[in-house]
Amino acid sequence: MTDVSIDFAAMEASRTAYANMRSSLDAATSGLGAVSGAAVPQEELRRRLEDLHDSWGGGLDKLGRYAEDASTGLQGILEAFQGLDSELAASMEPEDGAAA
Repeated sequence: MTDVSIDFAAMEASRTAYANMRSSLDAATSGLGAVSGAAVPQEELRRRLEDLHDSWGGGLDKLGRYAEDASTGLQGILEAFQGLDSELAASMEPEDGAAA
């Protein structure tokens, strides 16, 4: 016989972390977009920093979307396991009139 154990708290913590990742990433990169190009007088450095912001911004935006999708998927998995857990617990309870 194999026992199965699922740590619902750990799954919920992971789901929450994924759900909050977009706001964390947005907060980390929002400062870059708010800086004026005039803050960097060297034209080549300014251009490279703008390129870096553009490439990181797009990549981090994708990562944020993937994290949101992972959170949604994990929520479905968590609900399915919780439902299974409830069903299994109910199936192990003796029915009325049955001997224990």
